[in-house]
Amino acid sequence: MEDLRSLIREVLKEELSRLRPDAVPAAARITEEVVSLRSSTDLNEFACRVLNMAQDGRLRADILEGRHRFCLSGQPAVQVEAHQPIAPAPSATPVQQFTRGIVSERDVAALPQGTRRIQVGKPVKFTPLARDEIRRRGIKVERTSS
Repeated sequence: MEDLRSLIREVLKEELSRLRPDAVPAAARITEEVVSLRSSTDLNEFACRVLNMAQDGRLRADILEGRHRFCLSGQPAVQVEAHQPIAPAPSATPVQQFTRGIVSERDVAALPQGTRRIQVGKPVKFTPLARDEIRRRGIKVERTSS
């Protein structure tokens, strides 16, 4: 069943890109940000900026999965053959929570790499694709009483 879903996703992605080149999903795009580090102050400002960027779940996932890359100014761009996502230490991964609504496959895909469990409120529902993605990633779902 997962093979069929993958095939459908690939066909849709190809067809959408033919219709409108800018219709390629954000997950398929790679952004590169040029960073200029000339002093310790620049380095500290950059670190603060990355910490602020990490507050946005989708941007954090893009950084961890290599879709948002940083390169130093004045350095030639290096082609990377394969990207190995940087998984945070298991103890550093906070438990993700959903309190209400419907959780979709996109919501699950936006969870940080290394997420092993999520807490969900009683009224939370999952789409079938979200359930499949949770199962595929080995995420444990814990229901809360609220």
